[in-house]
Amino acid sequence: MKSSIALKRVLQLIFILSLILSLISGMINAKTSDTNEKIQPSQSNDLLVRSHQTEIDIYSPQSLIVTETFSIQNLNTTITSSVDLWLNHSLNTLVVEDVEGALDYDWIPVSNETHFVSVDFRTPLEQNDTSIFSISYNLDTELILTESEPSFYSFEFYSTISHYTRKYAMSMILPELSFIHESEGISPFYPANATQILIKNRIVISWIYNNISQASEPFFLLRFDEPIIPETDEPFFKSSFNVFLMGIFTGIFLGISGTSWLIRYREKKAMKKLGRTLLTDTQKALIKIVYEKEGKISQRDLCDTTGFSKSKVSRNLVPLEMRGLIRREKWGRTYVVYLTDDGRTVIE
Repeated sequence: MKSSIALKRVLQLIFILSLILSLISGMINAKTSDTNEKIQPSQSNDLLVRSHQTEIDIYSPQSLIVTETFSIQNLNTTITSSVDLWLNHSLNTLVVEDVEGALDYDWIPVSNETHFVSVDFRTPLEQNDTSIFSISYNLDTELILTESEPSFYSFEFYSTISHYTRKYAMSMILPELSFIHESEGISPFYPANATQILIKNRIVISWIYNNISQASEPFFLLRFDEPIIPETDEPFFKSSFNVFLMGIFTGIFLGISGTSWLIRYREKKAMKKLGRTLLTDTQKALIKIVYEKEGKISQRDLCDTTGFSKSKVSRNLVPLEMRGLIRREKWGRTYVVYLTDDGRTVIE
């Protein structure tokens, strides 16, 4: 009789323990489900990214600032108050704002290189409403010169497409007085269909794509040379209390002269590379003709010499004048084209 009672109590205890374990397991699964649901972006087609523009300012190899600008449209009849995005980069700061100022957002670092960001619109979007905002952050990385000769910097970037995107644009801004790396057998950038423009001594490489599917990760690569920046020289002449005043003046004069020469030398080197990399064959031909005419020729004679039309000559002279390689003066019904010192540097 006693053994029967003991067995019954054991069975009751086992039942109670199994019930407790079942409840604990359910709570853990529910918590995990809530966490996963919290960081999962919406997979519906209710939000359309009309445009997504990424600008990477490589201010220096140690400072890379990314600004991503989004134009989001709500296609659903239901009012939407936020958008979920992924940033798959190692970053250390985050700023979200629109034209009116900062926006509220939730930032969940899933890992060192995976970040979930939920951005609240300034006002909820009704059907077909659009919101424009930007996300800025610093990349937690430092570019290192390669050990090859000549050495160069190599930068790789994967963009993250969280929603279907109608138009995507990528721009990378090189450091001041830095040029894309040109080497036989090595492409300076990827994809190859890039556009280059020069803005205030900085080269901008850009790509544009249409209709990018959700969860895509467009890849971009850029190789560029070390910036040509005048280095701070050691003082040419170290003075002391027992040095004659004339010696001090001489040292200062020589130091200033040497620094000025070095700066001018590096500027000439940069201008020569500018002529090789950014000028078209037509623009190079026009500069060469002006140079051969002792730095002065009428625009009408340029047309006669080259056989180009007036519009083609004028169209190619405009960027040369903007870059300070030539200057034009009105002379009657035509212009006289003069070659500047920078223009001579490009040719010589």
